[in-house]
Amino acid sequence: MSLLEGLRGALFSLRTNKLRSGLTMLGIIIGIAAVIAVVTVGLGGKAAIMQEMEKSGVNLFVMYTKSGGNGGQGDGSRLTLQDGESLKRALPQIKTLLPASVEYTALEANQRRSSAMVVGTTPEFADLRNRDIARGRFFSEEEFSADRRVVVIDQTLGDQLFGAGNPLGQQVIIASVPCRVIGVLAKDVSMFAQFNVGPQNAYAYMPWGTWSDVFQSRQVDQLEGATYREADLASTIDSAKRILNVRHGTTNQYEAFNVQQLVQSANMIMRILTSFIGLVAGISLLVGGIGIMNIMLVSVTERTREIGLRKAVGAKERDILLQFLLEAIVLSLIGGIIGIALGVGSALVASHLLNWPPLLSGWAIISAVSFSIGVGLFFGFYPALKAAKLEPMAALRYE
Repeated sequence: MSLLEGLRGALFSLRTNKLRSGLTMLGIIIGIAAVIAVVTVGLGGKAAIMQEMEKSGVNLFVMYTKSGGNGGQGDGSRLTLQDGESLKRALPQIKTLLPASVEYTALEANQRRSSAMVVGTTPEFADLRNRDIARGRFFSEEEFSADRRVVVIDQTLGDQLFGAGNPLGQQVIIASVPCRVIGVLAKDVSMFAQFNVGPQNAYAYMPWGTWSDVFQSRQVDQLEGATYREADLASTIDSAKRILNVRHGTTNQYEAFNVQQLVQSANMIMRILTSFIGLVAGISLLVGGIGIMNIMLVSVTERTREIGLRKAVGAKERDILLQFLLEAIVLSLIGGIIGIALGVGSALVASHLLNWPPLLSGWAIISAVSFSIGVGLFFGFYPALKAAKLEPMAALRYE
């Protein structure tokens, strides 16, 4: 029997029992669809994370004082403006380094009141954080040097204090001090902002000297910076920690955060989820393979007389083996193709809903097809061998 004749016979047998064949393929379809969808969505999620990291800046870092440690949490370990200047002089690989001080307080405007995080920083803050301006502008170097009472608010705070009105030029009372609004930051629509849970804080930004005068404080909560090269990030952070500990006479009192740590955590979570769903899909494929074996055994039993008749007219064992083996392979292969189509479709829909790039994995599709053929070979071999070993006379007498 030729391979083409075997394929025709396999397709004819599957068409004869359409419902049974469809139900048998269901486990293969679900398993392969799940694998394709998970891999595609996972790759898209990873690409989206990398895009956001590049947008935010892969070389950004934030230095801050630990809440506890060997050096204690006293005023002597607090960050200062001089720390930032010292780090910039000692570490030429640092491109930008600026102070950021934060106070959560109430703001008033037009008889409206709202609480917000008020940040004291420098004019480079907006560029460092890659934040767009929706209205007006960020404060200038001249306003920063003169400690002008100006403030830049985000859209959340603008909506709370001014509603649909134009906040530019309006006065906002911060800790009993009137400040003029000169700009409104555009809403942060990055993926990281979308994944935040709970109520979102409103923010306002002012020159650090103005912030210091308003809140009567010289504290620096953190130093935010960027290196010229991503490759220098880890060594720069380590060197900065050592310098700060020496300056303040502390031990292991300073910590740093960078965007790469967030990306690593997100990738780890995605790997765990992908592995878990892949395990479930693998179990589904195993169940589908067992279903194929079961149906093929039933088919051998139902067609015992047919097998005996074919052997009586000259069919060899290898012909019978090939016939039933091809039926199992075709059954799993068709299930695999349907599963691939379903998986790709599901992945495209999920990527569209999550606003992630749909990255189809060629190796995942090839692996799915190969696995389908492998399932047919593995689980179809025993029923095919059983059919091939039947004695012609015993098969012809089977009722």
